[in-house]
Amino acid sequence: MTQIELATVLLGATAFSVGNVNGTYRGQVLLSDKSVRSSIIKDLNLIQLCNELVVHCLARHVGLPVPDSFVGLARPDILPVKSAPMLPDGGRLVFVSADVKVPNVTFHLNNNPSGAKVLLREIAMWADLGRLFAFDAWIANIDRHPGNLLFGSPGSIWLIDHGHCFGGPNWKPEELNAGNEYANRLSEWMTPELDDAQRKERTQQVAAFEALVRDFDAASTAEKSHIDHLLPIESVNVLKDFIEQRAGSIIQHASKALGVPVII
Repeated sequence: MTQIELATVLLGATAFSVGNVNGTYRGQVLLSDKSVRSSIIKDLNLIQLCNELVVHCLARHVGLPVPDSFVGLARPDILPVKSAPMLPDGGRLVFVSADVKVPNVTFHLNNNPSGAKVLLREIAMWADLGRLFAFDAWIANIDRHPGNLLFGSPGSIWLIDHGHCFGGPNWKPEELNAGNEYANRLSEWMTPELDDAQRKERTQQVAAFEALVRDFDAASTAEKSHIDHLLPIESVNVLKDFIEQRAGSIIQHASKALGVPVII
């Protein structure tokens, strides 16, 4: 499983907004190998930061496309963020993802409304779409709106913005229940574009995905994402249990999002 690395935010990051709820910046970061990467830098609270880190590790584990991601160290004189967890020396930990320079689906829809049907048909034919339905069901992602999917072509698709997984950006240990129903927003804008044959095919992908992760052990995820150093131990254990237990009910939750009968 991918180990999240540390990056240092460099001077010169600039804020931008495309409807972002959290402070978001474009800038450069210095990696441990002394290379410099152009990146998207997000000012997130502790839970959202941990959600992003965990989901990145899970996505890489199952082979879904997410940009390279890092824990970023932002010094107060370099980038004065407000929500990110603060270190004793005044630095803050931000979420950093590589800038893949691919527009999101919302951008396409807003800039070419007449091409919306063609675009959505292209996404409907994406080979990993069924696995995305399964993945979002697994991680209880309640925020996969069109802005959180980058689309350049069927061969250039990226999943982004996972701060609202596991039921939301401010979950508490006592609220996490693997059996709960969570809104899967793909059902709002993607499912209506799928015909019966496509839904059947995607459901088969969901079943294969669940078989892949059914006996998933989240211990490595907690370590590789560094949440075992960021969250209280109770929260870490509850989140690990949630991931492991929900792996066995992906078919149930994803089938509902796809609008197909759930066979129990």
